[in-house]
Amino acid sequence: MSIREDLITYIKKNLTKDFKSTTELPWQKDGQALYLKNFKFIYVDRPQTTQEPLFDTLDGGGAVLETTITSVYIATDAKNLPKTYAEQVQLIKQARLIEEGVSQKTTLVETEFKGDALSTKIEVSQVRTIIN
Repeated sequence: MSIREDLITYIKKNLTKDFKSTTELPWQKDGQALYLKNFKFIYVDRPQTTQEPLFDTLDGGGAVLETTITSVYIATDAKNLPKTYAEQVQLIKQARLIEEGVSQKTTLVETEFKGDALSTKIEVSQVRTIIN
């Protein structure tokens, strides 16, 4: 399975009573955010992967650090925050631990107000070392 599928499965198993998960991507074809239309639904975006050289060897080998960041989006009514909001965010942050063979596992949580909505973006970042 892919990291996106793993995250969706994990989130479905760890939903609080106020939230629902979906397998849809968080964007419509016109680039509009679905999560801002569908409050309390949790959306998982496609992972973004980058690689940077770690070291090279004289025989042409070496290693790279591969970083995969998968963003999770939630929007809620900013005036009526669900009682389980903080718990749900904490559970999603723990999703960084689900993948094996990863050397660094971190999350970054960003929130912002968009009109009457509180938009939350949780970036699940995983770094693995790949030996060439």
